[in-house]
Amino acid sequence: MNAPKSIAALIRELTMACAIVATVSGSARAGLIFTETFQYPIGSNLAGQNGGTGFSGAWSGGDSTIVAGIGGAGSAVQVGSQSLRSLSATVSTSGKSTYFTYLMSASNFTGGNYTGISLWNDSNEQMFFGIPWNAQKFGFDAHGGNGAADIKSIDFTPSPNTTYLVAVGLVPSATAGKVDVKMWATSNLSIDPNTLVAGSANASLIGSRNDFSYNKVSVAGNYAGSLKVSGLASSPNISEAASVSVAVASVPEIDPAGFGSVAALLTGVLGLIERRRMNAKAA
Repeated sequence: MNAPKSIAALIRELTMACAIVATVSGSARAGLIFTETFQYPIGSNLAGQNGGTGFSGAWSGGDSTIVAGIGGAGSAVQVGSQSLRSLSATVSTSGKSTYFTYLMSASNFTGGNYTGISLWNDSNEQMFFGIPWNAQKFGFDAHGGNGAADIKSIDFTPSPNTTYLVAVGLVPSATAGKVDVKMWATSNLSIDPNTLVAGSANASLIGSRNDFSYNKVSVAGNYAGSLKVSGLASSPNISEAASVSVAVASVPEIDPAGFGSVAALLTGVLGLIERRRMNAKAA
């Protein structure tokens, strides 16, 4: 039986939990599309989890599990068979830029065929990013109907057991009706995200992918649990998305033994903030 956590330990976890809440809440006002930091109790299944923002329900299906985090702290999802989640609204790539950011680490890059994150429009897969089919490194599959030509991988060899900040940009193409796909990856978690995307992309597909819409997100793969993902976020603004991703690199993992106490403390703090907000509005 686990010993009760000290007040100091609970306060440390509460402080870091509040840091994520503050990051997500502040950014949400400016236009985050969705966030999923995967900060759930270690050892739990992803199916049934309902955290994050921008979704209409919980994760369903699959055997992806919550494990110790990447980037030195927190928790992450160890990707297994497909788990799927619906967004609160359908998102289109037409005429606007959208960025996706996340932390990713793989214990090896040769343990399977593919593993990562997909965007869906109902039952139709529209985009995949992670480790695409037989690429054995980070990349994406644009699912544009062009087979292997839609699969692009980064221009360097990532190191095993190393945390990378990955950014994917879906940006309007110079070709009408098309969306350009760009990916950047770096192990420098403190990099200014605007500097990152201002540089040359590590992988790109220009002028060939038709604009598309998506309303679901999934994680899936057959790499036998070697891929971990955390801090998934999407926004029209790269800085907003990346701020959510890198925040989880300093969040303590959630121990089930202390989760209830932390949740109670956090609920109390959030309730106090809401009461103060309502009182200020009424004043």
